[in-house]
Amino acid sequence: MRGPGAIAGTGRAQAAAWMGAACGDFSSALSLRAERKQVRATVATVRRFLWAAAIIEPSRLTIGSVQQYLSRLLAAGRSPKTLANHRSAISSFCDFLHDRGELPVNPCGSVRLRKPEERLPRYLSEDEAVEVLRLAAMCGIWPEVALALHTGLRLGELIRLQWADIDLTRRILAVRKSKSGRPRILPLSREALAALEAQQAVSGALSNVFPARQTWWSGWRFIDHPRASNWWRRALKPIQDAMPIFRQGMAATATGRGWHLFRHTFASRAAQRGVSLYKLAAWLGHSDVRTTAIYAHLQGGYDPDIERA
Repeated sequence: MRGPGAIAGTGRAQAAAWMGAACGDFSSALSLRAERKQVRATVATVRRFLWAAAIIEPSRLTIGSVQQYLSRLLAAGRSPKTLANHRSAISSFCDFLHDRGELPVNPCGSVRLRKPEERLPRYLSEDEAVEVLRLAAMCGIWPEVALALHTGLRLGELIRLQWADIDLTRRILAVRKSKSGRPRILPLSREALAALEAQQAVSGALSNVFPARQTWWSGWRFIDHPRASNWWRRALKPIQDAMPIFRQGMAATATGRGWHLFRHTFASRAAQRGVSLYKLAAWLGHSDVRTTAIYAHLQGGYDPDIERA
């Protein structure tokens, strides 16, 4: 992608001024109908597009500029789903400009993308899960990995988890803020309970289940803030390096190469053991059971009705 070098001299200042004003107004308008996290992600995508495509005024927003930007993402190894997300963000911005009378038509309507290929979820086998937990214990992150593996929590949900959200006596965990925007209650298995009890001995006096660390020249201490997402990614890297399944056959930008693999494993195991897809959707926080249907094949077995078909 071209980046800042594509806009030179006064054009760069002009681009920065227009982008700042347009994106600021777009962010304010978007915040009326979307959550703050979604607003930040959408506006960040739009900024990347405007800068990479050297868009310094609405008239440069054309079908060609959008197609060229998405083609570069594809060449860089981004998935069709990522391309669709970027096009959606750019389309929202174009609709905003059109409503303000700055753009005669939304060019994204003429940009066609192929439908993302639906793939069966990858998950850890029983032996691989045991090995992951062994490596996690060696790396000092056993409670984090065990809880992810036995609850299916997303990484963001693990990061934000607080002790006030957990009732160890009733064996339930509340996810107050999820990707779907809906809170949910998750029952805790014996393994998940053991992981939380182990972590309680470490951070039970704080509000965050997995608190951040403050370091200085003579040592470190826990501070009552959530751990940054880059800590979680660095902490998992030794396990990813030791076990090929995390990265084997996966693009560098693909989902399911890290903590999300534990979520797939939890869901796959539950489906294999006969948990209904509706109950599993509630546990995973899926707003539509059709999302959970990717695990339906794991519930299948021999059906005698095939003999009558």
